[in-house]
This record gives sequence, structure tokens and C-alpha cells, in this order.
Amino acid sequence: MICKRTGVFLRVCVWLLLPAVVFAQQGGGVKAPEQKEVLAAMRQANTYFMNKWPDPGKEIVTSIARPSNIWTRAVYYEGLMAMYSIDPQKAYYDYAVDWGAKHQWTPRNGVKGRNADDQCCGQTFVDLYGIDPQPERVAAIKTCIDNMIPGDKCDDWHWIDAIQMSMPLFTRLGVLYKDTAYFRKMYDLYHYTKTVHGGHGLYNPEEHLWWRDKDFVPPYKEPNGANCYWSRGNGWVLAALVRVLSLLPQKDAHRAEYLQDYLDMVQALIPLQRADGFWNVSLRDSTHFGGKELTGTALFTYGISWGIRQGYLDKKLYSPVVMRAWNGMAHACLHENGMLGWVQGTGKEPKDGQPVSYDKIPDFEDYGLGCFLLAGSEIYQMAGTTANLDESKVPPYEEPDPLVTREGKKVTTVKEWEKVQRPYLYQLFEKNVYGRMPTQQLPLTYTTEAVDSGALDGQAIRKEVTIHFSVTDTAAKLRMVMYLPKRGVRGGVPVFVGYSFGGNATVVESPQWPLKELISRGYGLVSAWYWDIEPDRANGWQTGIRSRLSDVLGIEPYEWSAIGAWAWGLERMADYLQTDKSVNGHKIMIVGHSRLGKAAVWAGVSDSRFAAVISNESGEGGAALSKRDYGETIAAINKSFPWWFGQAYKQYGGNLAALPLDQHMLLSLVAPRPLYVASAEGDQWSDPKGEFLSALRAGAVYGLYGKKGLGVNDLPAVGHPVGGVVRYHIRTGKHDITLYDWEQYMTFADEFVKRIYIP
Repeated sequence: MICKRTGVFLRVCVWLLLPAVVFAQQGGGVKAPEQKEVLAAMRQANTYFMNKWPDPGKEIVTSIARPSNIWTRAVYYEGLMAMYSIDPQKAYYDYAVDWGAKHQWTPRNGVKGRNADDQCCGQTFVDLYGIDPQPERVAAIKTCIDNMIPGDKCDDWHWIDAIQMSMPLFTRLGVLYKDTAYFRKMYDLYHYTKTVHGGHGLYNPEEHLWWRDKDFVPPYKEPNGANCYWSRGNGWVLAALVRVLSLLPQKDAHRAEYLQDYLDMVQALIPLQRADGFWNVSLRDSTHFGGKELTGTALFTYGISWGIRQGYLDKKLYSPVVMRAWNGMAHACLHENGMLGWVQGTGKEPKDGQPVSYDKIPDFEDYGLGCFLLAGSEIYQMAGTTANLDESKVPPYEEPDPLVTREGKKVTTVKEWEKVQRPYLYQLFEKNVYGRMPTQQLPLTYTTEAVDSGALDGQAIRKEVTIHFSVTDTAAKLRMVMYLPKRGVRGGVPVFVGYSFGGNATVVESPQWPLKELISRGYGLVSAWYWDIEPDRANGWQTGIRSRLSDVLGIEPYEWSAIGAWAWGLERMADYLQTDKSVNGHKIMIVGHSRLGKAAVWAGVSDSRFAAVISNESGEGGAALSKRDYGETIAAINKSFPWWFGQAYKQYGGNLAALPLDQHMLLSLVAPRPLYVASAEGDQWSDPKGEFLSALRAGAVYGLYGKKGLGVNDLPAVGHPVGGVVRYHIRTGKHDITLYDWEQYMTFADEFVKRIYIP
């Protein structure tokens, strides 16, 4: 079996088969915790620490006094920032900023040092700069790393912990300053550690694990005769690879090597997990201080969970591994007061800091907590959620007003809306929900593949057109199918544009598209299979346009989302339709159902060439209000389909009050163009009432243009559409798009698009 990932062929993937054997031995039926349980454990442990260390600038005193910007504390802040990404409490941010400020945003030994442990603090400094770009936050750490770039010296990382302490910092600076010199230097350092240090390198390519430093390369052996692979040391490397791969550009020359090293390490680690979920401090000798240990286990949990969520590791096979590990740590290590037990103290090998126990406080408590928070931040995104389908249990909530600026001023004119408020709200959705949209224009080309002038029993013309996005990558394309009335219309045919859930060959038979009815009423249909843009699965981004076109679009895959990519594809369909004289380019209406409804709304908001926007049961992340906490929620959708949304969206799953927007504001961005939102009575998961309320509240912006909204304040009866240029209906039946829905959409289009003269 050969696995293809990001354009390179990886080695024979026995790593996909191995876990099945392990799970059969250990038992694959592991209960996944609830998100609220994971977050509660993280908060409990973190509260203990923040209460114990209220002053983040205070020295750490053990046998000697050390400043609190050493590596142990820096690892804690890595974990805190990961926690902040899912639980954005101001107290966490302030605590981290206070820490940086009290150390003048400077490494322990100044800017001239090359020690990776001292540089670890820079990872958090750069992350905080990303939230609030104050120059002093990165000035010193940039100077420190810049001092290492020139010259050939690359033997600095002579212990594997250093890979985690420093390598992700090089990546962050390279991304921040768009400077590949950081990437080249970090590879030189990594490669030397991997292949040269200790004679032949600290990485064993046969067992896919790492010796901590040259003192442990053979002939050194563990008491049982095995190689000495220290758990936490290998955890540092796995975590480093994750933190690098999360940000490193797709085109980087060494990305494939890092990814292969990551996958090989995971393969090696899986069989070494204990039945209780932990890994021993000595990975190959369970008799050498065997027992529970948190830090290595937490780092492995963090690294493997990330791979599952990114689609590199099979979810069904690998989820039991990380859930078993998390449950073990949460139940066996976490004290009622938040202290973490079974943490090995500082050192470099299995015997250091022993004996480890539940009640023993290690010499430093901070890095163990950091590892625990890193693991929790990933497990949280895989954990279960409990949906509310009881209207009486909808919690009190407040919705932001789309017509109130960030300064609290009321918007009263169309000019102020279009020049100030609308751009601001659009950026809020880019930042918090869908990720940013690429602005780079591509030189598209089009190929007409086939034309059938006798389609649908002679009623229609069927045309197949391919949009080519790249001259060099022939797989970067979108294949469209068009059905147009055979009898042309002066000025071109008005068309509905939308994705299909199957390939183009399925459109003619799919109940999603009532072609004959559309054609008979004078409308055309333009459809494409959304998988052409990005396959709808966890690893879809690896072969979709987010990877294929990352260089030419000037945007990395993690900066946007599958919904963003699908919306981008819909906009490219509009590009083509502007060139096709058989279509009226001013009367293109975008429509989508379910997840494709989310993409349709985002495309309609992003591109005003769509004359009308139709959302059919788009639910959470589409037309439904999120703050109602009814049906599918932010937490639930990010657990099941994390690739649909931008990375920031996950942080609101457990903190809806912190969400600075809601979907009525998204619908407001369609104004003044016609907007239709539809629900189904049997589809409570999509929250029909939340969709109705969202459309209702969008009406305030339409009012600025003198246009009628829904005109009612209560959810209408089933089968009774309401509204004007903003319209809504709820029908009987399940989650689907039906002929009844289409009849309403065509009537709506007759009134607000088709009969309106647009030169």
C-alpha cells in the first residue's frame, strides 16, 4: 500500500495497519470524554498553578534561584496559549502578557545566546504579537534568532529537547516575516541533530525513535538490553514536528521529510502504549522505572491527536490511543485541588526525578502543566458534545447589533454601512469563522468539453465546461455542468449556481435539482462537484486547492477553511459566467443546501455579483444563530467537521458569550440583494427557529436601503412563506432540498431577479 500526502509518496504505510493489531490487543472501545469535562480538567489544573504563581515575573527557587523565563515556564505558556485558543479568557491572555512584559520580552541570557532552552519563550512572544502586534514583543527574540542565521554553525541542538524549544520559533518567525532564511537554518540545525550528532545522529532510522543526546547512543543500553529512548525527550520531538508542520508553508523543501519523521514516530510509539493509557519513561524497557508518567504521555497525546484532526492519521484507528491516554491522565494524575501527579522532574533520562508518584511534587510544576494543556487543547476538539433540542433549555443570550459600530455608534446611513461597518463585520467573519479569503487573482482558462443541444428530451442545452486554475498543475480545476433553456432569452438566461453532493453525472437524476421545472420556468442551472475544489474529509486540504494553489494564491492552508475554499470555487464559477453570452451575468443566483448552504452564503457575502443568495437548511455556521445553543453547535460542528472552518472558530465552542458576532450579521452582509432562508420542521439539528431569527434580525440592515424584511416577529406556520426581499419558509419533512423549496425559490426569483431589468 502506498499513501499519497501533499504531493509526495510516503513509504509503505504499515503504520496504518499496525494500530489495528494493537487495538485488538488493548481493546478499542474507549469512552471519549465530553468537551466540558476536558475543559474542566484543564481549567482545574491551570487555576491551581495561576493561584500558586500570581506574579508571573517572580523567580523560581529550587536549589538555586532562576528567572521565570526559563524553558520550564516557557513550556507552560505554550500550553496556556493552546488553552487560550479554545477557551479565550482574558485572564489567560493578561497572565501571558504580564509574563513577557516583566522579562522585557527578552530571552533569559539576552539576544546573543544560542541556547534553545532560552529561546523557548519566543514561541509565546510571537503568538502574543499575533494577537496584538506590539513591536517590542518580538524585537529581542527576532534579534536573537537572526544572530544564528549567518554562518555554517549548526550543531547547537545537541540534545533533542532543543528541537521543541527552538524549532517552532524559527517557523513562526519565518511565517511572520515571510523569510525562508529561518526555514533553511532550522533545517540545517534539525538535520545535524538527526544525522550527525553523536557520530551518526540522535535519530534511529530503524526504530524511528530518538536518543536524548550522544551519551545514550549505542553502545549505551537499558538494563534489558534495549536502546534507551526517553519518553519525554521523544515527546519533545513529536510536539516540535507538530508545531512546525502546523505553520510551515506547503512549498517548503523539507516539509515532506518532517511529515515522514512524524508519521514514522507515531508508528513506533503506538505499540509502546500501556494498557492504562500511559507510556513508560523508558520506551523500550518497561522494567526500568516503569509506571505512570504524565509529561511524555501528554506530549504524545498532543502530537497524535493533531495528526488525527489534520487527516494524517485514521480517526477510527488512532482515536482510542489518545482517548485512553487522556482518560488515564485526567483520572490518575489530576488532584482535586488541580495539582498534577506522576510528573517526572527535570533531567534527561528515565532515572532522573525518580521515584515518580501521584503525590510527589516535581522540582518544577510548570512544564508538566504545559504538556497537559497542550494535550487537552487537542483532545477538546475531538471530545464529545451533548446537543440541546429542547427550546425551554435555550440559555439567555445577547446578540450583537449589526448596526452598532465597535465604538458603540449607531449606523444610520447606507454610506456608513458600506464604507465602515460592512467591511468591519466581513473581517470579523474572516478572523473568527471562515478564515481569510485570498485576494490574489489567477489567470483562469476555460475549456468547453461537451455540448448537447437536445438534453432533457430536447428542452435544454447541456454544456460541460472546465475551469483551469493552473498551467502547471492540471489537477487544479473545477468541472461545471450547465443546463440552459433551449429557447434563449434576450440578455441571457438567469441561472441558479450551486454545488452538488455527487459528481456532475448525478445532476440530471438528483432530486436536489428539479431540472425540468427550472427549465420550464425560464431558469438555467450551473453546478459542479465541490470535491473538485477540496475533498470533504479531514485530509481533503492536502490534495485540494488550499495546498495546490497556496503559492500562487499567497495563502497557506491553515489561514482559511474548506468552506472558504468552496466559496472561492463558486466565485470562480461566476467568473466564467460573466464570459458566457448565453447567461445573464447580472442575474446569477447562488443556492446551497446544508454544508453547501454555508459555502453559498459565504460566497454570496464575499462576491456581490451573485444577484440573490439562497440558504437551504444551512444551520450552524450558515444561517442559524450560534448563541442560541440549540441543535448543532459550534462545539459539535468543530468536533465532527473541523476542516470546514477557520482555526479561530473552535475557541467559541465552550464560550459562546465571547463570540463577537452571530450569523444574522452574516446575512446582513447580503443586503441589499434578495435573501432567502429556508428550514424544515423535521430538521431540528439545523435549528429552524435560529435560522428564522437570524433572517429576521438581518432585516434591520435591509431597512437602511428601504427594503422590506420578514415583516413578522414569530416563526410562521409550516408551508407559509413570509417576507419581502428577505424571505423565509419552514416546510414539513427532513433535512433535504425539495421541489417545494425550489418552487418558492423560483417564485422569489421571478419577483426580485428575473423580472427586474438590469442593463
